[in-house]
Amino acid sequence: MLPQRLIGLDPTSLDSPLLWRETGLAAGSAFVMYVALRLQQPWIAYGAAGLSLWAWSMTRRHYRHIADIPTARIASAPQGYIELTGEGDLLPEYPIVSPLTGLPCLWYEYRVERVQGRERETLRSGISELPFVLSDGSGRVLVETLDARVISRHSQKWRRGDEHITETVLLKNEVLYVLGEHAHPSVESGSSPLDKERNAILSEWKSDQQSLLERFDSDRNGRIDIKEWEDARQAAQQQAMASGVASARRDAIIRKPAHGRPFLISNYSAKELAGRFRRWSWLHLGIFFAALILAAW
Repeated sequence: MLPQRLIGLDPTSLDSPLLWRETGLAAGSAFVMYVALRLQQPWIAYGAAGLSLWAWSMTRRHYRHIADIPTARIASAPQGYIELTGEGDLLPEYPIVSPLTGLPCLWYEYRVERVQGRERETLRSGISELPFVLSDGSGRVLVETLDARVISRHSQKWRRGDEHITETVLLKNEVLYVLGEHAHPSVESGSSPLDKERNAILSEWKSDQQSLLERFDSDRNGRIDIKEWEDARQAAQQQAMASGVASARRDAIIRKPAHGRPFLISNYSAKELAGRFRRWSWLHLGIFFAALILAAW
């Protein structure tokens, strides 16, 4: 059972992680406008307009990607920039535990700060960069978290003396939304993990020619002909499959896209994310025009 403070936040709450970055940008623009008004300097208002225009562009781009890209099924997902929804699970070889609370999770981010008056000092922080598995009933895919923007409803803050602690996690078996690049390394490199394992076995056999001849030289002429080599390939293929290497290594991955496109992982739905980015894009656009009016005034 989850600790009470890790139970999901209301997505409409002002504490929602969906708002943190966008709130900061809007507040920053508003503060710059206030400074421009106090100092009577139009060029400062133009700075606020520039910041708001950049924020509008970013939130609008996120909204369009989420709204325009249809959700794919993992089993039939094409390579390239896609949207997936499914349940997250841990990889046995990558057990992930939050350093602060010891909670098993798929991903975590934490920050410990010392606050003294108006001064805030970061004592330590960390973010998980280990992958996890996403499944939707049709298949499984490995999700890399490096450089992803993770938006989670499971966020908590507490104090310990003069330390302010923040922790955000993604939990196992909850439904996740992922927007990123779907790639098959086997296609990109020209060979699958099964092929690589089979070739490694064949190379090992070839290093011991005597054993190779004893096992596959069926006509006993002292050399391996084409048919006998094919028999060896088939045997190596069966050994590679029996070893379970092919099933243990998940071939398909979701990773950071090229060309600066958004890489999002969230336990909010696509509808919630798209709606929030759309509303914030309009707010940033409104602040942009307000800053232009202030600069002209």
